[in-house]
Amino acid sequence: MKDELASLKKRKATDSPQEQSNAKKYKTRAEIIAAQEEQYKKELEEKKIREKLKQEEYERELAERYKVEEIIEEKTEEIQLPSSEVIRRLKVRNLPITLFGEDDASRAERLRQIELKEPMEYIKAGEFEGSDFLKALENSEVFEEDIEALKKKKADEDDPDFKIEQRQPQGTEEEILFFFREVIYRMGQKLETRSPAEKLSAMGRRETALYQQSRAFVRPFFRMCKNKSVPKDILKEVSHIVTQLKNKNYVKANDAYYRMAIGNSPWPMGVTMVGIHERSAREKISSSDQAHILNDETQRKYIQAMKRMMTFCQNENPVNPSRCVL
Repeated sequence: MKDELASLKKRKATDSPQEQSNAKKYKTRAEIIAAQEEQYKKELEEKKIREKLKQEEYERELAERYKVEEIIEEKTEEIQLPSSEVIRRLKVRNLPITLFGEDDASRAERLRQIELKEPMEYIKAGEFEGSDFLKALENSEVFEEDIEALKKKKADEDDPDFKIEQRQPQGTEEEILFFFREVIYRMGQKLETRSPAEKLSAMGRRETALYQQSRAFVRPFFRMCKNKSVPKDILKEVSHIVTQLKNKNYVKANDAYYRMAIGNSPWPMGVTMVGIHERSAREKISSSDQAHILNDETQRKYIQAMKRMMTFCQNENPVNPSRCVL
């Protein structure tokens, strides 16, 4: 079509000047009408060609759009979770399985929106809580030729969640974040100083697996500190833990840890409605007394990783036994 338009323009431009000079000075009415009809036919032909080109372009864009939508639908169908897995994840989060008038697609969409707002690591069906440690233990079984490569790897410098920043912390969250980043870094440095024989021993592989597991467990907490989204009651106790660790008072740090993990409530498991009527003790349980380690799997993991870092601090900076946890 573009070639036809070009040929029409070329035909107009290549009219010989001799033909123009031989043209009559005056034209009859019939000649004028014939020339107008010819011009009209040319314009009509050009208009049809333009419309045809426009229609072809529109159809091409429409086909590409449909193709993209089909690809998106195919990918959505591929990653769509089965109904049993959606129900299992909702149960893990202690959320209602089915709302009024909700079908399987709506339930899956509700879970997707929840996971975008509150990401959480799930234990796969058929696995137990120690499976992640076994995976870390398997990953730590490296051969002797890989040890030199591991020495050159600077994970703490490349990973933004564990990067050591050379500046003063701004606020409580950053103070906690910077302190535990430093502890994790020192833990990794200590493991790197071991001999190859120690790294390949059973105890060495176990220590490496615990370190890798602790990094994975504490990562969500580091992101919460970075985004300043740590719950206030947990932030208060963790801030107290960091202060006592800096003062090398490990007994008080341990007390604050147990207040956060287990709580002071006489009903830490929430067993206040074992009878027909609700017990009055339920009203006395405040959020600061709750056992946060029992809330969800993510909290349990980063609280467990904190305990390992506290133990590392005590072993690396020993003080008077009266201030240490035996």
